[in-house]
Amino acid sequence: MNVADLSLHHVVVFNSVAKSLNMSKSAKELLVTQSAISQTIKDLETKFSVKLFLRKNRRLYLTEEGKEFYYYTKKIFDILEEAKLCLENFNTLKKGRVSIGASMTIGNYLLPELIVKFKQSYPDIDLSLFIANSSEVIEKLRTSEIDIALIEGLPYTNDKSIKITRFAKDKLSFICSPQHRFASIQKVALKDLLKEQFIMRERGSGTRQIIEAEFAKVGAHVKVAYEFNNPEAIKNAVSCNLGISALSDLIIKNELQMGMLKEIPFSTIKIYRWFYLMKINSYNKAQTIFENYLLEAFKNQSK
Repeated sequence: MNVADLSLHHVVVFNSVAKSLNMSKSAKELLVTQSAISQTIKDLETKFSVKLFLRKNRRLYLTEEGKEFYYYTKKIFDILEEAKLCLENFNTLKKGRVSIGASMTIGNYLLPELIVKFKQSYPDIDLSLFIANSSEVIEKLRTSEIDIALIEGLPYTNDKSIKITRFAKDKLSFICSPQHRFASIQKVALKDLLKEQFIMRERGSGTRQIIEAEFAKVGAHVKVAYEFNNPEAIKNAVSCNLGISALSDLIIKNELQMGMLKEIPFSTIKIYRWFYLMKINSYNKAQTIFENYLLEAFKNQSK
């Protein structure tokens, strides 16, 4: 067997039936008879010696093989949509849509202002934003659910189809409550810092990974007392003196200025990291426009 044994007609019919689980609906959608739909599915199953659907109590269900094949047909439709956009964008250079995935720090504190300015320049390019921890964002990119991923810390992936570009530098500072004993002293030693309870992001977070990596370099490990999947929750917990933490200066600058948090005078470990843009090759012109805009905005930080 070769690729020619699987026609686009097979893919279109199967995808429609798998989506609706109703051959009658698929027949109406594709403007053919129900018997033609049924015959196409039968031909597909016979050709590849596989059962894609089960009928039970007059209802249609996908088999495990059918679910797996449905996953790939959706990817085929995504590629076809990209191909269509490629052709359309030759004539509508400043129109289109971009799906962005971003880690917490970037999505909540870096992108909002940039998106506002971008939309002023490109009002006809629609942007959607998915915010999660770095590992979730990378997985969304890998499965083609987003066009680009913006994450903090060097991403680990062995997927060679993903291109990675650093675009901005970030600094993390150690923080405590104004009521904490560290708030009133001039210098904190590593041994004293390690005695404290740390409030950290969840595992899979780029912020947590880089903090733990920097401590590991000096042979130290912090005591994680609380885990939160949200930087705002961490700030609130620290201000209530539940423990100490380390967060991006982007996140804590307002609270430091208002005196709600205090920076810990600790210089044994300095934490800097890069923000990275990750993408899989695309002919989406709108995506290219957004990428170039982002890189231009932070060009002085990318070296």
